[in-house]
Amino acid sequence: MARIKKKAAVICCCALLAASLLLGAALATSLYFLLLRPHPPRVVATAVETQLAAFTILPPALNFSLAVAVTVHNPSHAPFRYGAVVTAVTYHGAAVGRSVAPAGKIPARSARTVGARVRVDAARVTLSRHYVVDVVAGALPFEAKTAMAGKAAALRLFRVSADAEASCSVILYTFRRESSSHCTSMVRVT
Repeated sequence: MARIKKKAAVICCCALLAASLLLGAALATSLYFLLLRPHPPRVVATAVETQLAAFTILPPALNFSLAVAVTVHNPSHAPFRYGAVVTAVTYHGAAVGRSVAPAGKIPARSARTVGARVRVDAARVTLSRHYVVDVVAGALPFEAKTAMAGKAAALRLFRVSADAEASCSVILYTFRRESSSHCTSMVRVT
């Protein structure tokens, strides 16, 4: 009789341990999906600032720089570490400027604005076959792309890698010394 009670107690204890382990696994899985699982960042190009310091037709001279401000929001409970932020400017497909901002970290559940000012290579713009036509039209079209890649890792177990890019079409109205821009943002989870 004592043996049967002992076996029943062992079986009951093992069943209780198995139920506890299953409950713990279910709790850990739900905790992962609700809280710990890193989410990709949200990226928005918030502002394009242009600065036209000098412009003359004869002799052709252009002193122009622009900065694309990109706001990155990290919704995860883990910090988002990103590499160098590269901003490249093109004029009719030809590279006319590039700058690199240093790598950094965005704390959990916060946002940071990153970007750098790019000084446009005036020689490449003025020597372009499109330059005269664009000056006569009064508008110089530029494309600015800002790219960054990074990772978020929670407890070093759960990771998400993301590549973010903000692309802006910038039109510089040289005679009015104004500009307009239209930006789109995209995040690829890798």
